[in-house]
Amino acid sequence: MSIWEAFGKGRYKGFSREAGLLLDEAVELAGGLGCKKADTGHLLLAMLQTDHGPAAKFLAGKNISELAVRRQLGADREGPALHLDRKALAPDLKRAMDYALIGAQNAHLAKAEPEHLLCAMLEDTDCAAGVLLASMGVQLAEAVRECRQLSGQFILPLQPRAASAMPRGSRASDKYCRDLTRRAADGELDPVFCREKELDRMVEILCRRQKNNPCLVGEPGVGKTALAEGLAQRIANKNVPRMLQGRRLLALDMASLVAGTKYRGDFEERFKNLLEELVRDGSAILFVDEFHTIVGAGAAEGAIDAASILKPVLARGELQLIGATTNQEFRTHIQKDAALERRFGKVQIEEPTPEQAVGILEGLAPRYERYHSVKLPPETLREAVELSVRYLPGRCLPDKAIDLVDEACAAARIRAEREHQPSPVLTREEVAQVVARASGIPAERVGEKERERLARLEARLNEEIVGQQRAVAAVAGAIRRSRTGLGEPGRPIGAMLFLGPTGVGKTALAKALASSWFGSEKALLKFDMSEYQEQHTVARLLGAPPGYLGHDEGGQLTEAVRRRPYSVVLFDEIEKAHPDIQNILLQLLEDGQLTDSMGRKADFRNTIVLLTSNLGARFLAGQSAPLGFAAGSEAAFEKQSEQAVAEAKKWFRPELIGRLDEIIVFRPLGEDSLCTIAEKLLGQLETRAARSGYQLTHTARVGPALAAKARSPYGARELRRQVDRAVEQALANEIASGTAAPGQHWTADCTADGCVTLQETDPVSAVL
Repeated sequence: MSIWEAFGKGRYKGFSREAGLLLDEAVELAGGLGCKKADTGHLLLAMLQTDHGPAAKFLAGKNISELAVRRQLGADREGPALHLDRKALAPDLKRAMDYALIGAQNAHLAKAEPEHLLCAMLEDTDCAAGVLLASMGVQLAEAVRECRQLSGQFILPLQPRAASAMPRGSRASDKYCRDLTRRAADGELDPVFCREKELDRMVEILCRRQKNNPCLVGEPGVGKTALAEGLAQRIANKNVPRMLQGRRLLALDMASLVAGTKYRGDFEERFKNLLEELVRDGSAILFVDEFHTIVGAGAAEGAIDAASILKPVLARGELQLIGATTNQEFRTHIQKDAALERRFGKVQIEEPTPEQAVGILEGLAPRYERYHSVKLPPETLREAVELSVRYLPGRCLPDKAIDLVDEACAAARIRAEREHQPSPVLTREEVAQVVARASGIPAERVGEKERERLARLEARLNEEIVGQQRAVAAVAGAIRRSRTGLGEPGRPIGAMLFLGPTGVGKTALAKALASSWFGSEKALLKFDMSEYQEQHTVARLLGAPPGYLGHDEGGQLTEAVRRRPYSVVLFDEIEKAHPDIQNILLQLLEDGQLTDSMGRKADFRNTIVLLTSNLGARFLAGQSAPLGFAAGSEAAFEKQSEQAVAEAKKWFRPELIGRLDEIIVFRPLGEDSLCTIAEKLLGQLETRAARSGYQLTHTARVGPALAAKARSPYGARELRRQVDRAVEQALANEIASGTAAPGQHWTADCTADGCVTLQETDPVSAVL
C-alpha cells in the first residue's frame, strides 16, 4: 500500500488511530513553525509531545527530550505560522509512512502503529529525524535493532523503499531508469569541474514553486549530461538545499521504454505507469537526455506521444524533470510546442573557455591515470586543449580535448605494454599524433609551436610563391602583429586586399597561407564573387530569409566559418560582386562576427580575410613604364602600384578601405620567376608520371624555353599551358599509341629553335 492509498477512506488508511493522530499533530506543528511541509522531524516532536506509548518510552530511554527536539526545529524556523493541509507532507515523511506500512505487513498486522513510524525514521538515515537523532548522539544502527524488538511486533526487518513491496527489477523505474544518485554515492560517476554557475542555476530552478523543471540547452559536447551527473553527486553529498536532500535523480532510458511496444496503447500504458510510480514516490527527479526525443515518441495513428502524456503531470507540479538537448533540436522540436516549452526553465550551457577546459582535464586526470596506468603532466593537458581548439573546430570543448587525451593515453598504454615499460608519461608528440589522425594534418605540422610557425611563415610562403617576396613579407608581417598580441582582439587575424594582374600568384598565396598557417589547404574557404553579381544572390552568404527555400540550411559563408573557425576566407575577384557584399564585409572586418538569417553568430576572429582583385592591372601589366621611369625598375613598380591602389580606392567604399590591414600589390612575373615556376611545374609532372610507372626527366634548357614562350598578360597560367602542350601532351600521345611502356625513361629536351621534344633515353645517359 502506498502513501497515496493511505489518504483513502478514513483519516489515514492503513494506520491505527494513534498513528493517524501523530501524523495530524506533525502537520500542525510544521505549520506552527512556519514550514510549508511536515517532515519526519515534526513527526518526532509529535511523538514526544503527545504519545505515551512504547515509541515515546523508547525515545525517553535514549535521553531524547521534547525540549531538545523543539529547540533544534525552532532554530530552522522558516517564517510565520501557516495553516497546512493534511497532505502537505515532505518526501522523507512520505517515505517513512511507506516504510511503516511495509513493516506492518511484514509483521502480519492490519494497521501500522507509532512504533512502525519510529522504526521507519530510524532506518532512513537521510531523513530529517534521522539526521537530528544522529546529531544528538543516538547510534542509529543499534537503535534500529532495539526498535525491531520493541513489543515483539517486528517479525521481519523492514524492506528499503527502493525495493518497495515488489522484488527489485519488477518496478517500472528499475526497468526504464538508472539511479544516478545511487551511482554517485557508489563513486561510479566522473566528478564535474568548472561548472558551478550552471549547477547553481539548475538548483535554483528546481527549488522554484512553479516551472521548476530545468532544460539544459547547448551544443553537443559541452557537458550537458555531465551537469546532470554533477547534480546527482551534489545530492549524494548533501550539498544541496534542504528541500532537495534525499531526492533521487533517475535517468530515463527512452529506448528501453519504447522497445517491445508492439500494439497500440502499449507505450502509453508503460509510460503512464512509470510516471504514476514516480509521482507516488515523491522524491524522484526524472532526467531525460536527448529531451527532444519525447516529442513524437510512441506516436502512431490514433495514439499520443510522450510529450502529451508528460505535460499534464508537469502542469500539476506532481513531478520534476530535467531535460537536455541541443540548440538545434530545442529550436526545431521544443520551441514549436509552446505548451511544453513554458513548463521549463531554459539553462543555456555555453562551451567552456580553453582555461576552463584545462581545469576540467586536470580534475579528470587522476581517473584517466588510474585507468590507463599513464602519467599526465599538466603541460600535456594544456597542449591537448590548444591542439583540439586549433585543429578540431567542428567539435566543442571539453569533449574533444577529453577524447584526445583518452585516445592518446590508450595509444601510450598499448605501446608501453608492447615495450614492457611501466607507467609511461604522455607527451605532446603523442597527442599530436592523435590530432594528425583525426584532422589529416601532418603530425610534424601539428606539433609545431606557434612561435616557430611565426618565425618560419615567411620562408615557407616564399618556397611556394615565386617572385612575390614583397607581398609575402607584407602578409607575414600582418599575421605577426596579430598573433603577438599587438593587433586588435575583436577583429580577424588579418584583412588584406591583393591587387595585381592575372596569373601572378594572388590565389596561390591564399592557398599557401592556409597550408602554412592552418596546416591544410582545406582551411581555405574560397568564395568566387562572380557567383554573387545579382542582388538576390547576396542573401546566400548569410542565409535565405524566413519563408524562402533554404532558410533552414543557414548561410554559405557563416556555416562554412562555423564549421571551420580557423581558416583563410578568400573573396576571389571581389570587384565582380554586387555592391551589397561590401556592407557585409564592413561588419565582418570591424566586429569579427556575422549573424545569419537564423540569428546565430559566426565568429571570424580566428580567420584571415583576403580579397583579390584585378583592379589597376592595366597599370601593372603594361610593357611601358610611367613617364620618367625606367621599365622594370623598382621605382617604376612603385609608381604603377600607386596607380593601381588609387583605382581600387575609387572602386571600393572608403569605410571598407579603412578596415583593411594591408593593400598588397603583386608585381608581374619576370623571366627568372617564370623559369623557376617552369622547373616546379616540370617537377610536379615528373612526379605524376612516376606514379604511373614512367620515368620522365628534362634538360636544363627546357625551363627557359617554356618561360620564353609564356611571356604574356596571363602570367603563370600561360606557362602551365605551355608545359601541358609541350611535355604532358607529348608523353600522353606516346602512352596512348603504345610506344611508351611502364618502366621506360623519357627525356624532354629543347632544340636550337626553341621547340621542346620528347624522346626515349637510356637511364644511364639521361641528361638532367
